[in-house]
Amino acid sequence: MKKNYEFILSLDIGGANTKFSLLFLDFEKYIEETEEEDRHFYKSILASYENLYFSTIYFPFWMKQKQDFILVLRKIKKSIEDKINKHIKGKSEYLIVVTITAELSDAFNTKKEGISEICEHLTEVFDETKIRLINIDSEFLTITEAKADYLSVSASNWVATSMVFGEREKLGILLDMGSTTLDLIPIKDGRPVTIGKTDVERLLNYELLYTGILRAPIPSIVHSVPFRNSKCPISFERFAIMADIYRILGLIDEQDYTCDTADGRGKSPEECYARVSRMLCGDLMLIKLEEIDEIASYIYKSQKNMVKDSIVFAIDQFVRRFVIPTSRIKFNITGLGANIVIIPVLKELYISDRQIILKGLSKKEHLISSALCLGIVFLKKRMEDREIISIK
Repeated sequence: MKKNYEFILSLDIGGANTKFSLLFLDFEKYIEETEEEDRHFYKSILASYENLYFSTIYFPFWMKQKQDFILVLRKIKKSIEDKINKHIKGKSEYLIVVTITAELSDAFNTKKEGISEICEHLTEVFDETKIRLINIDSEFLTITEAKADYLSVSASNWVATSMVFGEREKLGILLDMGSTTLDLIPIKDGRPVTIGKTDVERLLNYELLYTGILRAPIPSIVHSVPFRNSKCPISFERFAIMADIYRILGLIDEQDYTCDTADGRGKSPEECYARVSRMLCGDLMLIKLEEIDEIASYIYKSQKNMVKDSIVFAIDQFVRRFVIPTSRIKFNITGLGANIVIIPVLKELYISDRQIILKGLSKKEHLISSALCLGIVFLKKRMEDREIISIK
């Protein structure tokens, strides 16, 4: 009997974190339970798939031996094959779909080198014939094609996310804030319509903001802070990062602090306080905890204002391009920063609740939404390839 289901391993390989998701879809059950006119929608697949296993592995390419990434891929391979073998008796095949942003890491001399080396790591661990990489035009390329057209698969992790979330709300802006960056993706007719395609172009057009919930250095947010009735300039050393600020404020817990600390010590509130005190060239014997609380609140507000400026720019640009009022724009929100920064900013901009969309995924799934959405987009392509659904 012909196999009527599929396993998809989706990998979002970033410079600091590799997110992965193992999706399973029973095609026969999907066809039986889904109305014919709805079978080609991502939202229908979202309602039908099983997410058997998903997680994030911290691997900062710039701090590690690049070849050690193979060990990360082998660890992922073993974990997902164990899950598959428990789910289906006997060994089952699976396909691998990949998006890469790690090529930007200064572990590599060029983006071309980064894509090429990561592709070699992938083929050393997985069957090359089973691997596909998504490009910025939402096409799926083989390893050979990806190496030849390396710029098209570079920094493409926003593509699948915007396609899945865009179908849910066909006119609006996707705001995806993670550990490192904020994506601001305009959506029209359910498709991403960014002015920029590469990271450089997206930065130029305020469709990418390099600030995140965890890894952003404090001096990238502020140059001075309130301290003892004055404004005190801060050190430009990397003594602390935004993860320390959010830990102090109680907005993330230790489990959310998924990157390395600036000093290599722990992630307790006390250790976070100590790191922030060094931003003023002090320590906890010189600076009181209450003073650091005030500093942390100020830095949080400053990052919100930075994000607010970018969202205002994105809204104004959207209104000018598509000639619609702000009140008609829907905002799809995802990522670690969804509730911490993005929604508070939208509230400050008087965006109504009906315009703010944060649903469909669990809290943990929002953290790996780029990998999950990549798997959903590839599942749809697999159904098209197998002629299980007809696209209208």
